[in-house]
Amino acid sequence: HHEPRLDCTFLSVGHGLAVVVRLPSGQTMLYDAGRFGPPAAGAQSIAACLWSQGTPHLDAVVLSHADADHYNTLPELLKRFSVGVVYVSPVMFEDDGRALLALRDAIRAADVPIREIHAGDRLQAGDDCRIEVLHPPRRGVLGSDNANSITLVIEYRNRRLLLPGDLESPGLNDVMAEEPLDCDLLLAPHHGSNRSNPAGLAAWCTPEWVVISGSQNSRSRYEATEAAYRRADARVLHTGEAGAVRATIDSTGLSVRGFLQDKAGRKE
Repeated sequence: HHEPRLDCTFLSVGHGLAVVVRLPSGQTMLYDAGRFGPPAAGAQSIAACLWSQGTPHLDAVVLSHADADHYNTLPELLKRFSVGVVYVSPVMFEDDGRALLALRDAIRAADVPIREIHAGDRLQAGDDCRIEVLHPPRRGVLGSDNANSITLVIEYRNRRLLLPGDLESPGLNDVMAEEPLDCDLLLAPHHGSNRSNPAGLAAWCTPEWVVISGSQNSRSRYEATEAAYRRADARVLHTGEAGAVRATIDSTGLSVRGFLQDKAGRKE
């Protein structure tokens, strides 16, 4: 009989992304599921987190875009967990490369429906929580897969988390052309790449916390990105150093903690 809360865990999977979102309703959503390198190790990390939470079933999986380091562990996860639905962008399967065909075949073999989502859609999240799709538009945008990354905003108890995948221009420019969206926590797009305009994005969404999902070996390449977010008064955690990062929203506010790093904070 615990009070309702939202837990968002950014797993440490090396250069890749996997975010486990436990909703106040009790539903579980996985945002992306991939990493560079053998996918079995990444699948094991994700599975361990889900098992530790007593989660045998994923209500939804959102795959932000068609880069393998964001989806390549899903076929293995489908062997271990039941999944309600896989959400993709309207342009996810436009490329008929072998890896994407194998992904689609694995989802279909598991008898999981694939549904397209785009800007303006909302995902089921219970009565008190909202998950809105900010990007991409129905027809996508010209540019790379990254520019068409599914961008979600999750809102609960007047706190907002922004998950933009590998979003970069021109898609990033389209998002920032809208009214500024104040968020409490931002997932740094594209693993902290400077191509995702950290200074401009920080000015647009004014995050208190920024999480960078990447490997320890790559961290030095993104020191300028971290510095840009810190200049905007955001606290930055990198999964390559902090381990898994968990953000929790409950009646007391937002708390953020790295699994390995002794850094934590709470916004009342």
